Amino acid sequence: MASQLLRLRCHGNVLAVVGQGKHMPTLLSKRLLSDKTDKTDKTGKKDSDASNSDVAEKICVVDTPPVYTKKEAAEIEEAISQHASRTGSRSEYVNEREPVVVHEMSYPISTNKWYRVDPEMDEFMQVGKSHIKRVPRLEHGLERVLFSPGVHCLEDPHSGVYNFDPYIRNITQPDEFDYDKLTPYITSSKDESLMHYARKCRKQFVGSTSSMTHVLSHIYFAISAGKRPDFSSLSMAFAYMPTQFTRGMRYPASIALRYHDGVYGIDADKSFDVKDSILSVLGKSMEKLLTASPKEFEKYKKQNSWKVKEIPEENYHYTRFGEFVLRSQLDCRDDRLPRKTFDLKTRGSLAIRMDIQNYDISKGYQIKTMKGRLQSFEREYYDMVRSAFLKYNFQTRIGNMDGIFVAYHNTARMFGFQYIPRREMDDVIFGNEATGNKAFKSVLILLGQLLRTITDQFPKQDIRVTFDSTSGHGKLGIWVEVINDAAEKTAAQQYEELGLFEPKVKTKKSAESSGSDPFATKDPLDNLVLDKETSKELESEIDGLDPDPMDYIYVNDKQQILHYVVEMFSTYMDQDTDSPVTVKNSDEEWYINWKLTKTRIEPDEMAKRYRSLRLRQATYFERASPDTPEEDLSPMIKILRRISRRDLWRNKEPKGKVVVNRSRLPSMRAVKLSAKPKPDQTSEQNTEDSEIASSQRAAAKRQESGRSKKSGTGSSHKGSEKTRDPSKRGAIKAGSRTPDDRGRGARSASKVAHKTQPKSQDARSASKVAHKTKPKSQDDASE
Repeated sequence: MASQLLRLRCHGNVLAVVGQGKHMPTLLSKRLLSDKTDKTDKTGKKDSDASNSDVAEKICVVDTPPVYTKKEAAEIEEAISQHASRTGSRSEYVNEREPVVVHEMSYPISTNKWYRVDPEMDEFMQVGKSHIKRVPRLEHGLERVLFSPGVHCLEDPHSGVYNFDPYIRNITQPDEFDYDKLTPYITSSKDESLMHYARKCRKQFVGSTSSMTHVLSHIYFAISAGKRPDFSSLSMAFAYMPTQFTRGMRYPASIALRYHDGVYGIDADKSFDVKDSILSVLGKSMEKLLTASPKEFEKYKKQNSWKVKEIPEENYHYTRFGEFVLRSQLDCRDDRLPRKTFDLKTRGSLAIRMDIQNYDISKGYQIKTMKGRLQSFEREYYDMVRSAFLKYNFQTRIGNMDGIFVAYHNTARMFGFQYIPRREMDDVIFGNEATGNKAFKSVLILLGQLLRTITDQFPKQDIRVTFDSTSGHGKLGIWVEVINDAAEKTAAQQYEELGLFEPKVKTKKSAESSGSDPFATKDPLDNLVLDKETSKELESEIDGLDPDPMDYIYVNDKQQILHYVVEMFSTYMDQDTDSPVTVKNSDEEWYINWKLTKTRIEPDEMAKRYRSLRLRQATYFERASPDTPEEDLSPMIKILRRISRRDLWRNKEPKGKVVVNRSRLPSMRAVKLSAKPKPDQTSEQNTEDSEIASSQRAAAKRQESGRSKKSGTGSSHKGSEKTRDPSKRGAIKAGSRTPDDRGRGARSASKVAHKTQPKSQDARSASKVAHKTKPKSQDDASE
């Protein structure tokens, strides 16, 4: 900067320094506070001296190259508005802040400096070979759900007819299924293939869909400025229901970064979630049920598991983007879908999710109707949007999947199925697909920049990083702790011995605190700010527990615990905004500007606040135990348990004759014949279609010639023609067929017409077959 010739230009209330040299013209400060820099005296005249002095005090020279292009700098120099904004033209929705200078991204990142995220700076690239050919397909006729929007009931509630194989109605319980015969799950830090691809691509972090989506959700909450899903497609029953994401989505998320030979593996933190829930356990066996035939699935039951000779390999999709190499598990495929593969999701009913520790009591809850606030598929869809759609969307994007296949159940029986394309999730969560693409890329880029900055503080060490977006819109809290595996293992054993963080008998006070209206319960995450007062309130809420968990929460305070705050705002089409952004198309520009600030307090106070956060994580999903009295339960749980007890008998398989809908879809060959040829069809397909069409035309000509020859000789055999059965004669002539003979006669004639025999033989064989087409019964004819 010192070796360059600098020119100082002043445009109104904006001061710019333009350098001459190999670098492009540089704008160091693009705006000052527009309303506060111009000072006016009592006579209405501006005090230019005071204004210039304020400008000189606020301008600072930055010794890093800026991110603005030459075109952007020229446009700002030509026309600078009096009300310039932080990084472009002013938006009326932006809160007043200090002047902002956006710096080019470089490591190490400096705190209290603004940086910019451009979502188009990188693209997703597949890594390694594709295993799509090994991915299983849907069984039991479920593939028709993929191409028909909406929910498909397993059993029609009106007639009781099964739309799919009744074999999948009853769900195999965990004690009946041999889970050792399934492919074991491998964490990201232990996946050798994933680590190999990261070193090959020179990436610093590896992760999987299950370990990263919760953290990505927190970053999205911060950059989206509290944007809520769109529920306009639901019925009026949900007009006054909550529209924000559930507190299960917004509770603090932790990940463990495991260092191994230059690469950090991102694993989900399981400090307080060591036991798998019934939904996660059943999800493994139900995925096998949906992709295996009944004969194959029977082998995985414990009494037949000896028949399984080999454990199948897992199918993964590897991709690289930004600082990451990501892994996604491929559950199922169908080559007719645009992106070939899709994800399988088993969704437990409302009563199971609300009372998961007591699922035996709540498994009688039934899904009976399409719409409604309770016992409906619409309620399950509404809850899924608030609690899982964002994570599902991120998972499909990481794996380049087309959508999700959802199976609704109550842990005892299956109710129905629904295929939700990724585009539908984009419309509900982001507004459209273009906004979803930019948001997902921005989130991944920002996460990579943050993790790279954090790991520089603790090089080559295993660390735990916790993200908390509940402090407010546009802000994200980050906690960093060094992992001590030996001490944490001891702490986990102590948790189990003391019975900490297990379902407790809730008191009447805690039940009443949730409110009298079961559909409008108070959310403890609303307007939650982590400060001293909040910490005291959280501590007072757990005073009734014995022993006090606060005294047993382990944190590694022997080493430094760090806390950062990330502040963000958006720049949309050269306008700064603190409001949610929805782009109209992919050509519109949307940038995320962010600044990292390090919290500087005493180590003891830092450890105390972090321990309070960890306690919040441990007690977030405190559930009622089976011993909780009925009067002490929350109103919502009371309603759901009452419904479950009333309809528990419906889980039993009905006695009597089972009727199955056997109607078939058009075959693939018929679809090819009816579809018009596309320009990008291969020569083999065109040749095959032309051969089929020519054979049909030849068969039609032979049949027509046979009819004309028969009509020509009909005058010499009038006597014999009159003695023939009219119904048989009508089977030969299409115009005189009876309704009973029409279907069978047409099929027989078409089969004979396709044979390549002489014309006379075709006519004789057609007449012989046609004379035998009289059905034996009315049922056969209708069939």
